[in-house]
Amino acid sequence: MTEALTIFAVVGAIIAIGFLSNALFKKTGFPDTLFLMLIGIILGPLLGVFLREEMLPVTPFLATLTLMMILFEGGLNMEIYKVLSQSIRATVLAVLYVLAAMAFVTLFGCFVLRLGWIEALLLGPMTAGTSSVVIIPLVSKLSINGEVGITLSLESTVTDVLNIVLVITFLQMYVSGLMSAVQVASTIVTRFAVGALLGFVVGLVWIKVLGITRKQEFTYMLTIAALILCYVASETFGGSGSLSALLFGLVLGNYTEVYNVFSKKTDLSYMPESKNNVKHIQGELSFLIRAFFFVFLGLMYLPQLLGVLFAGVIVAVNLVFRYAAVTISTFKSKIREYRTFMTLMCGTGLANAALSVLVYNTLTTQSNPAPHAYLYPLIVANIIIINNIITSIAPIIWKIKQKQQP
Repeated sequence: MTEALTIFAVVGAIIAIGFLSNALFKKTGFPDTLFLMLIGIILGPLLGVFLREEMLPVTPFLATLTLMMILFEGGLNMEIYKVLSQSIRATVLAVLYVLAAMAFVTLFGCFVLRLGWIEALLLGPMTAGTSSVVIIPLVSKLSINGEVGITLSLESTVTDVLNIVLVITFLQMYVSGLMSAVQVASTIVTRFAVGALLGFVVGLVWIKVLGITRKQEFTYMLTIAALILCYVASETFGGSGSLSALLFGLVLGNYTEVYNVFSKKTDLSYMPESKNNVKHIQGELSFLIRAFFFVFLGLMYLPQLLGVLFAGVIVAVNLVFRYAAVTISTFKSKIREYRTFMTLMCGTGLANAALSVLVYNTLTTQSNPAPHAYLYPLIVANIIIINNIITSIAPIIWKIKQKQQP
């Protein structure tokens, strides 16, 4: 009974701290991410209330649920025309940054960490890119140029998908043998195409379903069921569940623009109320899940000096590559003046943590366990901490610059 009461007390404290840190962010511009991770570090590595080993089995489930919810909410709040106009720039930024960072980390893994080539390739995507769970909620609360927010949000979604595909592909190469470059490219294209198409189609269908069920209770719960099944179907058919969740939300959030393409005579008078109901409840649920996820990341933290040193080197070099990628992708663009801000918005989190644990579990359960498997969660956890500290500083720097302008 005492243990149950302790858990409930911790849960209540996390929700309260999440609310207070979110309010503090709105007032000061300092994101709630670090506060929540700090709570996790205190409850886990410092006090030992929750043990990291006990949390490992939960990681894939919490990571998937959080990613799904955040991307769906992000899609609901995006404007489709801005998404289309910024999609190429965001994709260029994501691909350039991930490939450059992955190349460096692969060399770093081989020559400094003494990993094999495939083992080093596995580490690369975990340390690159940005996380939609961190970036999308953050930019939605900042008073910045809309194109900058859309570009950063789309970039984080693309890198989530790209990192997952690359790590799983390299893991398959490690476990079952080499794959050709053509197979890798084909896998990536298939994941993006199937995920986007399925999310778009389900979104179209669901607009009609909301019209049919608008007088029923609990339509939001039915929408969540559709979201989960859409995610599962996408992953089952070789697509990206993450991208499907984003497109599902994007179609619902832009129902007028989407349906005008097909039929301008369609009666969508019920959608404003339905959309507002979904957005309101989705925002509350996403807040709750996101708060617990970042506390969970703190619980998973490994406080070792070696991990901090390796992570610091990787982050420092990756920032140089990120600035170069931002500079190239914003060439002759109105948002070029935001280069520094966009570079510092480098927060990582969910996909990176989940992938590091997946690789660790796979490599340690082989008949010939990899001796360096512990390095994946060790380095990635520290990279997440450092990147989120940098990302937390970015809005503060931006607000100071804004006040200095005449």
